[in-house]
Amino acid sequence: MKRIAGIWDLARSGGSVGTLLILLEELEIQRRIHRSDVSDVVIVGDAKYLLSGASPGRVDVGGRCISGVARLGPLVTVIRAMSSVADCHICSDEVAIRAAVKLIATNCVSWPDPETLIRGRHSYDSTRAIQDYFNRTGEIPRLSVSGTLMAWTKSYLKEKSGGRFPIAVHLKSNAAVSGQSNANVDSWLTFISECQRQFEVHFVLVGDDPMSARFRDLPNVTIAQDDRLTLDRHLAVIQVAGLFMGMMSGPANMALFGKNPYLIFKNPDHHASEMALELGNNDHYPFALAHQRVLRMWDTTENLTAAFESAIRQVATK
Repeated sequence: MKRIAGIWDLARSGGSVGTLLILLEELEIQRRIHRSDVSDVVIVGDAKYLLSGASPGRVDVGGRCISGVARLGPLVTVIRAMSSVADCHICSDEVAIRAAVKLIATNCVSWPDPETLIRGRHSYDSTRAIQDYFNRTGEIPRLSVSGTLMAWTKSYLKEKSGGRFPIAVHLKSNAAVSGQSNANVDSWLTFISECQRQFEVHFVLVGDDPMSARFRDLPNVTIAQDDRLTLDRHLAVIQVAGLFMGMMSGPANMALFGKNPYLIFKNPDHHASEMALELGNNDHYPFALAHQRVLRMWDTTENLTAAFESAIRQVATK
């Protein structure tokens, strides 16, 4: 049986949780294609070092220069939390790189191929490879955390929701940029507040984004930050909750490749051409299941309410 080695190139992926989740889904597909039980993830600052065996040196990731693969602790935790990942190999020095090269050379399928990466022929930020597989087979494997983490998450949501229907919410809020699908906090506050009077639901706000203190005044809200959840547990909440709502973001990819319903909002003027390539004129990905929608519209209270009410009575009874 072949091993699958996923190469997460920080220089070309940006080292974000969003690109990592896309890679992990692609590895699920490679496992299915090659009938492999598990996969390994190789983290390298720059894929060219896998070919040369040289020291990784310093790599510019997300606008900051880091030494090798430092500061990746939370993302390594995510990798190790996935149900089908056997190990994570961090290429922080020449010894680790030689070990990774040996792994890849030993009856192993590399995804993506290092030479393909270096030549700029692979995009970590696109679902095209996933869509191509779906077009050939009519289905995709679904991304999942381990059984142990899933059990913990179910218990956590049961405790927090108090018998109400649990909804995970991620409100992207990057103060360094504007107009890039940041959440309209006032709209979400009004929407969630109004839900108290009509629906037996409970919202769990996930992510490490700055959070308005006003959410803490709402009795139908839990803020996962306040419970000091690690990143893998935030993502597990997204997977396990009965519905995910939020902005198009890195963490939202956990819902994108999951089984449960979601309503993801994308500001229509942000990455408009890229989204057209991904979705065409549709409000869902080709591999989406029932009630899994990507809405290219502003997250006004009216739009949030309309999308929610069209879905909740159906998804909450399943």
